[in-house]
Amino acid sequence: MFSNFFIKGFRDACGIPLIGLGLSMFTFGVYLKSSEFNLIQSFLSTFFAFALPGQFIMVESLISGANLLNIFFAVLFTNARLLPMTMNIIPTFKDKKINKISYYIICHFIAVTAWVNYLAIYKKVSINNRYYYFVGLSATLWIGSVLFTILGFLLSSLFSHEILIGLVFFNPMYFLLMTIRNLINLKLKMVFFLSILLTPLLYMILNDWGIIISGLVSGSISYFIFRKKKYE
Repeated sequence: MFSNFFIKGFRDACGIPLIGLGLSMFTFGVYLKSSEFNLIQSFLSTFFAFALPGQFIMVESLISGANLLNIFFAVLFTNARLLPMTMNIIPTFKDKKINKISYYIICHFIAVTAWVNYLAIYKKVSINNRYYYFVGLSATLWIGSVLFTILGFLLSSLFSHEILIGLVFFNPMYFLLMTIRNLINLKLKMVFFLSILLTPLLYMILNDWGIIISGLVSGSISYFIFRKKKYE
């Protein structure tokens, strides 16, 4: 039975989600090639990291000559945004029948694209099958990202700089559209509109810190209002 939901997750990943993420990873592969990294390094960067902002920071830090400790903390703090996502979705498919080790493994696949697409559909999947669905969805995106990174590295000479700039923005635009699509969720509506109101105000006062604090305040307010609501 679970294989059917794994396949469903695989099918849902193939298409716009994989294309959106893959194009960004493709551009990252081109960037690695232009920065004189080799194919193995390009492969390992996505295989182990699988978080594009952190990957860019890692590469730029290496190029600038930063030491490993500084690189570690820079990537750690950049990817800390994935922790709330993990805390958000793990309870939705937690099942006593699933080995605890499996949850640690699945955490590696949790990224924005998988998180957004899972939230859009998980209530339509029975609790006992959500884990398998998410594995099919997220693992497909992870494997696809690795392949697109390698393709970008190998085919970097075939694309102009202008085209690559356009590919970079495909994924953020996809996230925005998915967020708007999920605004049927009252919690997300509150976070979305609070962020719209607070970000310009806090940015004028705190500059770049205003963006971070705006997200933190908006998310915290929504959490404390809706925290008593249990997962279905």
